[in-house]
Amino acid sequence: MPPFISYAQNREDVVLFRALGHIPAGRYVEVGANHPTHDSATFAFYERGWRGLTVEPVPYFADLHREQRPRDTLVEAAVTHRDVGEVTLHVVPGTGLSTIVDAVSDQHVASGIATEELGVPAVRLDALLADQGWSEDEDIHFLLVDVEGAEQEVLQSIDLRRWRPWVLVIEATEPNSTASTHGEWEDGVLEAGYEYCLFDGLSRYYVAAERASELKAALSYPACVHDGYLTHGHDLALQKVDRLLTETTHWRTVALTQWADVVGQVGMAAAEERARLAEELEAIRNTLSWRITRPLRGVRTVLGRVRSS
Repeated sequence: MPPFISYAQNREDVVLFRALGHIPAGRYVEVGANHPTHDSATFAFYERGWRGLTVEPVPYFADLHREQRPRDTLVEAAVTHRDVGEVTLHVVPGTGLSTIVDAVSDQHVASGIATEELGVPAVRLDALLADQGWSEDEDIHFLLVDVEGAEQEVLQSIDLRRWRPWVLVIEATEPNSTASTHGEWEDGVLEAGYEYCLFDGLSRYYVAAERASELKAALSYPACVHDGYLTHGHDLALQKVDRLLTETTHWRTVALTQWADVVGQVGMAAAEERARLAEELEAIRNTLSWRITRPLRGVRTVLGRVRSS
């Protein structure tokens, strides 16, 4: 079996696959989907036939999702519990730092990160699931929330006692920081019947109590050597090495073949030249003048010997 290829920024997909990889075509919900492949915690599952609901308010990333992951349902909106039709998204172009939290945007600006303001639709997660025709009786194998400081708003917009994702993965640190944020929302998750499994330095993992006996052990430790995975970058490097080796072998074969041809041609030319000279020498020896001067050549040989003595 080929190794698992991890695309996720912090190997969240490795941990999730360890617990859920036996499911052939599961479903996920990803709030704050960002890029469809780069640093994506769901793309490895998508490659294996899974599908899901992805929510991404940044138009650039939303367009990429529609183009590259047509089997998913992409909703271009921001998830919040607020009863409003639209919220202001502070966009940091080309990054995963965009946020609807004003304080987080202020921190970005203070640190020299430029932002652009964009009005985007606001939706509740439970309403979004219902609007898409998802049923509470259907399995959601994992819910991933990565919204740059707005995790509490997302969690307050869904009743986790009714909607029961098997696993929750929730970013639990401030953007670009190791400062913990789970104190803002974890009590609600635990009260909804979820058990804490793991903190990987960035996100916290929870399992529904009714699935704990089946999944908790597999979700209790971060990605490690025992998982036998490759990162996407490592896989690309190996593919490049394979291509270069194939190309090198090809051109070495071409060079050796051409060299052998040249050597063969030179050898043939030399043999032909030797044959020609031999023919010329034999022709000279057969001439009348060569036969007449033969005695003189013999005398010259004798005189040469006398002088040398």
